[in-house]
Amino acid sequence: MDTRRYRSPVDDSELVYRTMLGEEQLYALHNWLSAVNSTASFKFIITSVPFTSLWTHDAQIDGWAAYPVEKASLLEAFHSVPNVILISGDRHEFAAIEFSSPSPSSHVVRELSTSPLSMFYIPFYHTLKPQSVETFSRNVTGTDGNSTEVVEVPYEKAIKYIPHGNAKW
Repeated sequence: MDTRRYRSPVDDSELVYRTMLGEEQLYALHNWLSAVNSTASFKFIITSVPFTSLWTHDAQIDGWAAYPVEKASLLEAFHSVPNVILISGDRHEFAAIEFSSPSPSSHVVRELSTSPLSMFYIPFYHTLKPQSVETFSRNVTGTDGNSTEVVEVPYEKAIKYIPHGNAKW
C-alpha cells in the first residue's frame, strides 16, 4: 500500500473523512482481497507505516493510529479473510501483533513490523504497549469441555517484541 501519496493531512482534516490510502487505492485493495480470498493460502499486505495502534510517540500521528476510521474498516475486511498477514516498517524495532475481533466467525490478523534488520538500541524507553486498552468479552470453553468462562480479550496485543540489541533478525 502506498501510505504516503494519497493520505489526508492529520491536522486539518476531520476524523471521519481522513484517509491514508485514498479512494482508488482503497477500492483496489478491497477488490484484491475479494479476488484472492479463496485462491491464495496466505495474503500478505505491505504497509510502510505501522498498522497497529500499540506503537507510541510519532507512530500515533504518522501511522494508521491517526486514521482510525479507515483502519477499522480495513480491519473488518481483513478479519473476513483467512490468513491475512500485514508486514509493516518504520519503527526501528521488531514486533509481532495480533488483532482479534469479537465476532466468533472472524479470522485472526497478524502484523509483523520488520524494519530494519539491524538497528540501534534505545535503552531508555520502549515504544510499544503490550496490548490495547480496549477489550471485548469472549466465552471460552474449559479444558473439561463443559465449563465456560468469560475472558477479556484485547483488540490488539503484542505477541513478540524485541527492543534490545543491535540486530533484529
